[in-house]
Amino acid sequence: MESRTFRALIRTEKGFASVREELIEEVPLEIVINKSTRVLIMHTPYMTRELVYGFLFTEGYVPEISHVLSCHINFSEQAEGIQIMEAHVQTTTNELEAPPSAGPQRISYSSCGICGREELEEMRRGLSRIRSAQRFSMDLLQMIPQHLQDLQPLYTKTKAAHAAVLFDAAGRVVMAAEDLGRHNAIDKVIGKCLLEGIPRQDKVIVSSGRASLEMILKVVRGGFPLFVAMSRPTSRAVEAAKFYNLTLIDLAKETNRIYTHARRLKEY
Repeated sequence: MESRTFRALIRTEKGFASVREELIEEVPLEIVINKSTRVLIMHTPYMTRELVYGFLFTEGYVPEISHVLSCHINFSEQAEGIQIMEAHVQTTTNELEAPPSAGPQRISYSSCGICGREELEEMRRGLSRIRSAQRFSMDLLQMIPQHLQDLQPLYTKTKAAHAAVLFDAAGRVVMAAEDLGRHNAIDKVIGKCLLEGIPRQDKVIVSSGRASLEMILKVVRGGFPLFVAMSRPTSRAVEAAKFYNLTLIDLAKETNRIYTHARRLKEY
């Protein structure tokens, strides 16, 4: 269930009135890796498997999807009747160098991003510069905002969801994902690409939120050559995009700004 209905009060000229509101679900997801490392994520419970695979990949727990040997997802009853989702994952990490920043237990809230220096270093480890020679039409890219509303049904219903959308070079929608966290939405798209073998080196990935440093690092690890955000990026995001050879564009309302590597645009 992606949302639930709650009652609320609104103040009107005649006093207070009762209304019903659709609110986005926020459910704990605990990823248990090799029965030892535990990561807790707050997420919206759909495309959960894609989120798990995308998270393991973009956070450096596995270098390739083939290193995930199994993934079993189920609900677990906790104290006081609280239910959480659990993803029990077996990987070949025992044969590799496990990310030291993970530790035995980690809490990663949907909006917190990078929480410390070690996590930043781990996200950067193994990253390579984007090598894609794919070019894109700016005319097509500027039409993306017109499509986003139709691709965000959960946002339309709750006004509280972020989206990540994948387009090809012809402007066709490949897939879309929503979540209460913009990081999670990106991981869901990347996870689906990994699970279904969808090429990434010739695609545009779009985020309904801002481009921050950790978002850039996830996109770079995903191998996408062009990242479009719907609001202004941070300074570190622009620096990272430039360094990793990623084309970064923001399409904030009624504007367009190309911050890095404009050579990938056909009109340039």
